[in-house]
Amino acid sequence: MISQLLATDAARVKLGARDISTAEAEQLPRNRYATARNPRGSGQEGERLMLIGQTDGGQVLTLVIERTLDPTTWLIVTGWPATDRERRILD
Repeated sequence: MISQLLATDAARVKLGARDISTAEAEQLPRNRYATARNPRGSGQEGERLMLIGQTDGGQVLTLVIERTLDPTTWLIVTGWPATDRERRILD
């Protein structure tokens, strides 16, 4: 379960480069979402996931998130508008 997403300064810059606000990214756990293993993970099993979900406005985003010490709080690493393949995972 993901209750909270936190964005580092580096993540804010990466999201902003794709015209995604931190507020939009933080909406995903409150709406419909799915998680998947990050195929480009750091190599350490279970550290990072892809979170695919909808914003309050209906935009579908994909975020790479990283586990914190609190199992319900995750750090945003980066994000982008979801691809067709990622949208199918959500559906």
